[in-house]
Amino acid sequence: MHNPFLSYSIAMVTPFNEDGDLDKGSIQELVDYYVSKQAPALLISGSTGEQHSMTIQERAELYHETKRHAQDNLLLYGGVAATVTKDAVILAREAEHAKLDAIMLGFPPYVRPTQAEAYNYVKAVCEATTLPIMLYNNPPRNGFNLEVDMLLKLAHDYPQIIALKEAGNPDHVKSTKEQLGEGFKVLSGFDASIIDYYEKGYEGITSIMGNIMLEEIRHIIKLLDDQNRDQATIELKKISEKINLIFQIGAIKTIKFILTRQGINAGYCREPLGKLTLDEQEQVIRTFWP
Repeated sequence: MHNPFLSYSIAMVTPFNEDGDLDKGSIQELVDYYVSKQAPALLISGSTGEQHSMTIQERAELYHETKRHAQDNLLLYGGVAATVTKDAVILAREAEHAKLDAIMLGFPPYVRPTQAEAYNYVKAVCEATTLPIMLYNNPPRNGFNLEVDMLLKLAHDYPQIIALKEAGNPDHVKSTKEQLGEGFKVLSGFDASIIDYYEKGYEGITSIMGNIMLEEIRHIIKLLDDQNRDQATIELKKISEKINLIFQIGAIKTIKFILTRQGINAGYCREPLGKLTLDEQEQVIRTFWP
């Protein structure tokens, strides 16, 4: 199976209007922005896309609307995750129906399944779609850690699992890749630490910062892909103050503020996430437009 998971993709924000409704009109505006910047791929409805604030129907609508506007101008990965297995299955089927290129499958948040229960969750999704799948292991966010042995079993039993986004322990990545072969990719989601993660065997990122620093992050990833760590370190240092400020204030709402100030309607966050205070707006403006 061809592996569609590139070394650089952007975790797209989801536009909501001020009342909290999905802003379908702004989806086209955002997609046009990413296409104009020659983004290679988008992750739709991931953590940065506020996936767990949306209903299953809204997430399906987001898949279809994004694909309708993006056409084949960039690769699209559908974020799939749900507390209930049947909802994850519905999302996987909708991602395929929308003609997305692949799925990023996250584990159920909060309920803390056993390894065997997690296996059955993944099994149900794999049997519901033919799309390539990247598993998303994020213990800090959802309280579940996929053990290496279970990852190996899943990848063996379901060959469409061809990538892992690992937000847990990075130290097993090299040995895991050795066991799964060169075709299996491991990606990160941490822009600020991406150089260190490449040293540990990672091969790319689904980038949060790429929403607003698309060219800069792409350049850094290209340098890392070319094994030019020293220059990548220099380039990352140039934007480290901006990255640190964004995470200090709150990444999603700050990214939406910056995009909107640039004339791209990225909408609002859903509560309990809020807006930037006036002081926070001033900090961002001073840092990004000195």
